[in-house]
Amino acid sequence: MQRDDLQHQSIVRPRLRRRTVLAAGLALGAGALAGCGDPPALPPLPFADADRGNVTYRTADGIQVVATFTPPETAPPWSAVVLMHQYQGTRAQWDDLTPDLLAAGLAVLAPDARAHGESLRRVRDDGGYDFETDRANTLDSWPTDVAAAVDWLTTRGDIDSNRIVVGGASVGANTAWIASSVVPAVRRAVAVSGRFEPGRLLMGENIPNFQPRGVLFQCDREEALQSQALFSRTAEPRRVQVYDTPGHGIQLLKHPAPRRDFVAWLADGL
Repeated sequence: MQRDDLQHQSIVRPRLRRRTVLAAGLALGAGALAGCGDPPALPPLPFADADRGNVTYRTADGIQVVATFTPPETAPPWSAVVLMHQYQGTRAQWDDLTPDLLAAGLAVLAPDARAHGESLRRVRDDGGYDFETDRANTLDSWPTDVAAAVDWLTTRGDIDSNRIVVGGASVGANTAWIASSVVPAVRRAVAVSGRFEPGRLLMGENIPNFQPRGVLFQCDREEALQSQALFSRTAEPRRVQVYDTPGHGIQLLKHPAPRRDFVAWLADGL
């Protein structure tokens, strides 16, 4: 079975080589655009005052994030989960799991990570925007996306700011793991198919007082050592759950036991 995200060579090559490849790609793209006219326009942003469905908010470094917010049918205040998708994915990857989270009483905020899906605008000081499309070189900033999502949730009057959790798959798993340390409001996290690669991206290195906590690590047997290594750097409460059913990231959550454990770890810890 092919494994994606942090295993992609284009992500883990040295930075100089990535930039060289990117420059070549941009040069080719510019040549193609010269013969094809202007690139297609970005889809319109959701209404600025939208409070459910497709919503938008801005990160501390100017990324205009587009997300989907779905509240449960119970009365507020709600607990809430932020869901971080896989590299090269979008927020739609969580559509299948969202009903399970809603049934557990969690409001669901699923953003497109920066440079993915519709989160392609970086707002300038003059109010205009530039495109943010360099996916590989933005991965270490995904925890900033989580912080912006949590800020957006806590400004609402219907979210209990003491009951916010994060779930992620693959690159999103490492993001959730880091967020459990660097975003104070995060109570618990689930990391599905996280990667342990010291010196690479999303390892929490060079973060002062880095101490993830409250994380469930989920994986199949092929990726067990990776999750166990992340587990060893995590404070209690913590757990590793290795499944006989194969699957990486979102694919693992297609199976009943992993999806049940994912929801339970988040809901039961609030």
